[in-house]
Amino acid sequence: MENKSIWNKYLKEKQKVLDKDLEYDVLIIGGGISGVLTAYNLNNTNLKVALVERNTLLSGITSKMTAKVTPLQDILTKIKENELDLYLKSQIDGLKILKNNIKNSNIECDFLNSPSYLFTTKQSNIKKLKKIEEYLDQNKIKYEESILEIPGIDSKLAIKSDFYTINPIKYLNKIIDLSTNIDFYEHTNVLEVIKDKIYIVKTDKYIIKAKKLVFATNYPYFLKPLFFPIKVRLEKSYMGYGKTNLEDKSFNAINIDKEIYSLRFYKDKLLYLNPSRMIANHVNDTKCFEKMTSNKLINKYENIWSNLDLITNDYLPIVGEVFKNMYILTGYNTWGILSSHVASKMIASMILKQKKYIKYAELFRPRKRINLKKIGNSTYNIYENINGFIKGIITKNKLIFYSKDHAMYVDKDGSCYLVKRKCPHLKCNLLFNEIEKTWDCPCHGSRFDLSGNVITGPSKYDIKVD
Repeated sequence: MENKSIWNKYLKEKQKVLDKDLEYDVLIIGGGISGVLTAYNLNNTNLKVALVERNTLLSGITSKMTAKVTPLQDILTKIKENELDLYLKSQIDGLKILKNNIKNSNIECDFLNSPSYLFTTKQSNIKKLKKIEEYLDQNKIKYEESILEIPGIDSKLAIKSDFYTINPIKYLNKIIDLSTNIDFYEHTNVLEVIKDKIYIVKTDKYIIKAKKLVFATNYPYFLKPLFFPIKVRLEKSYMGYGKTNLEDKSFNAINIDKEIYSLRFYKDKLLYLNPSRMIANHVNDTKCFEKMTSNKLINKYENIWSNLDLITNDYLPIVGEVFKNMYILTGYNTWGILSSHVASKMIASMILKQKKYIKYAELFRPRKRINLKKIGNSTYNIYENINGFIKGIITKNKLIFYSKDHAMYVDKDGSCYLVKRKCPHLKCNLLFNEIEKTWDCPCHGSRFDLSGNVITGPSKYDIKVD
């Protein structure tokens, strides 16, 4: 069994590394789905554009998603009613953009029709599904009421409609290949951003100057004035992939209940997600993986992995201009494929001073007003940060040796891995993820490999011992 995503084998490490000081019209920071699509949307312009990625392109959150392509999402029941219709329209637009990209460039990416189910296992949630049907009617989305019959999952009601699944890395690899006018740089870590007449971006060794800056990272670690720790929280999902005895291997599904179950198929094998947890409250990854693999829908797990998503207080993406000539795309609430297509088109329109897709600017605006009804979410987010900090101090692992400033993991072969104990971001004590063999921050989600190299932010620095 491999402790990594099934999409990893499709990753390609072929881009150059920054080797000198440069200057661009637009610099995109972050090489996931949002950054790559934004670059693609700026490819056929007269702008000089670059994208920098700390690791390999697409190797972060994008490579770990379930990749269901459907507007039938669990968050539809959580978005305010006066915003729900416009959000649903954004997802329909996202699907149109994705389909046009595939059709116009003949992209082979296992984009397959897949009957989609949004279901509940709770009698009390049936009314919520009925409410969603009203918005589907308004947007002329064809559906039918159904019951999802899956062993071990007691569906009370389901909404069924025809949508899709995709191999996200095969699709985005082709998008990168088509972006022939963009300079892509891998293994280029941004350490500091300085606003002068233009933006001065300091990397490990060199400086990039840019007139416009786009942040396409999962956690917007440079934007402290926006108070992200009280506007968002981090959710960790646990996924597995393998052979199944289920006869129908064509559908995908997710429920609207607190205990999330997500299912889709790839090459006749099941990709199963359960559970999803706030990272600060559930720091024992081993137990969460054991819960997921205890499910009997998969006969033998071939791959298991986790992913980290940014959950916003209002369950809407955070997309737009945050400061003059500085833009952001993040906060997709576990539904990044369709939202990222709309968001990247929207940012490209803003940069090019066009009006298309700007209709979503108010809905996704980064500087949202404080909603008194959501103030409890902000309080909860603060609690999550404190709770994660405390659990990082008190949680121990028998495979780890701790000192005041360092931690060491000893594997079964006797190899030792010594790292600094605290996350460079805000000095939270790191926890060891025994299954995926990573050092994880329970406060803000930074992850580091065994040797201490940073995998995902918000940390900008490694925890390697010099």
